[in-house]
Amino acid sequence: MVRFLKKLPAVLVIGLMGVALYPLLDRHLAAEDAQEQIGRARERTAVFGDSWVVADEWLLATRDRGLAAWGNIGGCGVSGAATSSGGVKWVGRGVTGGLVDVQCILSQTGFAGDGAMQSTFSTRLGTSIGYKWMVAATVPFRYNVEDVQNQFGIDVGEVHLPGFGDISLEGTRKLGITNAHTVTLSLTVPVGSHDAVRRGVVLPQRMQLGTGVMSVAGVYEYTRDFDWGPMIIGGNVFYSGWENSIKERGNDFRGSGASGYVYAGYMIGPFVPSIGLNLTAKVTSDREDNFALAGQPMVMVSPTVAVEWSIDWLAILLSASTQFSIFEGSDALFGGAGDWKAVFELETWTVGLGVQTSIF
Repeated sequence: MVRFLKKLPAVLVIGLMGVALYPLLDRHLAAEDAQEQIGRARERTAVFGDSWVVADEWLLATRDRGLAAWGNIGGCGVSGAATSSGGVKWVGRGVTGGLVDVQCILSQTGFAGDGAMQSTFSTRLGTSIGYKWMVAATVPFRYNVEDVQNQFGIDVGEVHLPGFGDISLEGTRKLGITNAHTVTLSLTVPVGSHDAVRRGVVLPQRMQLGTGVMSVAGVYEYTRDFDWGPMIIGGNVFYSGWENSIKERGNDFRGSGASGYVYAGYMIGPFVPSIGLNLTAKVTSDREDNFALAGQPMVMVSPTVAVEWSIDWLAILLSASTQFSIFEGSDALFGGAGDWKAVFELETWTVGLGVQTSIF
């Protein structure tokens, strides 16, 4: 089992490369299939002398292959939102077309080893401005549970902290003839509490509802629609290194970094099962009490599985994901990452339930 876990990062990387290269193979196979169908249609035309047979044969061929609706091509519904709330990526047809797109996601995250739990209910409201622009806002409500220790390392018991988290504002620009490319700028507004105190103890970063400072992220996505379903390739860079105002704890902030991801879904009637892989790397460590947190993950990989069910006015998504650390940073003074060491450990698991509709 240990030998398998040591090889698992390499297996995940190879799998990611295979998923990324698959569109090239699929394109080649689809082109050969299309040429074969056209050849058959021409043969029938030569026999029956009727040009309408060509169109009829082509429509039958494309119908049998189950092509996605053209209204969904280019990220207009297949890939869902550029960014999703609650750590859940929406992959599927989704629901669009109304004045306001509504997305609600309930997610539950557990932390390996210490039993801490984070529940999030996020509501995302978005609308299109013309043909190329979209804006959205996400409001999360969180409920965090964790056993907390004081500054002397003494356990003070289980703490429950409910409340609203930081609000996210997004602006998205679609690019390309089919809108297959999107660029999103996301700004997080510090609304959630970042300095909550329970039983005389300032709660740790992970327990807080917000960060206390703004953060910004840039997201790029490319959506490729195949006859079998969508593939989404993207990445983002994020900065959250401004220090918050907790004086008792020294200078606190979250680390910054970048991530890349790939998701693929397969259309089976109203269902779209999907798989995905996200790789995240931080360039700065989280800082708490003037120290970089000991043993914090610096490079993480997150495999995801999900399935969407949708009709014209409603879409429902079930998803499950895990996060593994590949490299950890050691404790270092004033936010330095110190020495990194290679590991492969389960950090968190997340399950989510999402509902999406479009109104007005």
